Amino acid sequence: MLDSGLANFPAGVRKDIIGAKDVLDLWRGRIAEQVVGQELLTLTSKVGQSRKFWTKGKDVAELDFIYPYESKIIPIEVKNGHNSKLGSLHTFMDATNHDFAIRVWSQPFSVDDVITTNGRKPFRLVNLPFYLVQKQPMIIDKYI
Repeated sequence: MLDSGLANFPAGVRKDIIGAKDVLDLWRGRIAEQVVGQELLTLTSKVGQSRKFWTKGKDVAELDFIYPYESKIIPIEVKNGHNSKLGSLHTFMDATNHDFAIRVWSQPFSVDDVITTNGRKPFRLVNLPFYLVQKQPMIIDKYI
């Protein structure tokens, strides 16, 4: 869908959104991915720009978005709070030579130095609240 409101209408969750305290409560977070995807599309003026994602194997790992920025590819996961283990993000980081990733979430902004789950690789994780997705290029420049 081209718009998060249009995506909600056929799903029948219009009334639920009005009273929701967290967009991640709806659709088990899928509407949050829709909103982030729309925000990512607004960051470029290229006609026909599409959102990209990454998978490894069937049901092994799936990363919500891959964001091309200058000569880099930035992995982005959309998650809820501190309860997520970011397994797919760790799998991606181990499989690539990247050392920077973004988690979009409903918690405050923070930057963590993280080591992948299997202890192979350190990387910097920027935890970005939903309302700052539009500022992503500036944040990438600052922390990369």
